[in-house]
Amino acid sequence: LEDYMASERTVELFVPGRICLMGEHSDWAGSYRRFNSSLLPGMCLVSGTNQGLYARACRHPSKLIVTSIDQGGNVCGPTEFSMDPQALLAAAATGDHFSYVAGVAYQILVRCHVSGLVLHNYKTDLPARKGLSSSAAACVLAAR
Repeated sequence: LEDYMASERTVELFVPGRICLMGEHSDWAGSYRRFNSSLLPGMCLVSGTNQGLYARACRHPSKLIVTSIDQGGNVCGPTEFSMDPQALLAAAATGDHFSYVAGVAYQILVRCHVSGLVLHNYKTDLPARKGLSSSAAACVLAAR
């Protein structure tokens, strides 16, 4: 994987976590107003953090290849997914470690008709499951 990335043009990425000071989940949940007009518009007050996800990314002709490291230094991956809409959708539905990333890749694939991606999250100083939007940061990282 590192040999492949060394031969391709890579980009460095950083995605910060966020703290929701008020209005947790109302920023996106308010979009359901189109289905239920009794819901109030979504509003929240957020602040980015200096903790986040650090990654290198490059193109791949046919696969999504993801590796991550958590705050404790535990490595997950590399995990490979075919850039096939049904395969990505099935991976997103599993709830596994990279299911959010597969879901983002599915949406970008069907909307923008892209090829693959190698995403290596080599450093994480954003704690998981602590209310700092680590899952959202992983989705933004995959989208960027």
